[in-house]
Amino acid sequence: MVDRQKLSNRLNALEDYLTEIRALAALPREKFIREPSFHHLAERYLHLACEAVLDMANHVISEEGFRQPGTNEESITVLEEEGILSPGLAERLRRWMGFRNVLVHLYLEIDHGRVYDAMTEDLEDLEEFASRISAFL
Repeated sequence: MVDRQKLSNRLNALEDYLTEIRALAALPREKFIREPSFHHLAERYLHLACEAVLDMANHVISEEGFRQPGTNEESITVLEEEGILSPGLAERLRRWMGFRNVLVHLYLEIDHGRVYDAMTEDLEDLEEFASRISAFL
């Protein structure tokens, strides 16, 4: 059975990260890209947001006895297969998991403009995930 408190704690953390990201997204693009203190902080919050999504996905998968994924992207696919995520949202979240890999493993090659774009254009995907997990609870 899903640990509601564990998921609730991660949902709260995700919302806190999204609040911080939204504040950084309010900066002018040029200033964000130019100032390492801004883009490094945003990259860390985006990484933490992705980790919260993965933690929640994997908790649901484990506790519900769904098939075990082999990759982060596959964790999203399992939730799609089980009807928790729509195909469209699942596809967008798999892209987020790819972005997470860039943040973690290719940190020296990060395009700060792309980070800004993700913050200003794509946060709804993470918000929608939180909504779907809340509904699942």
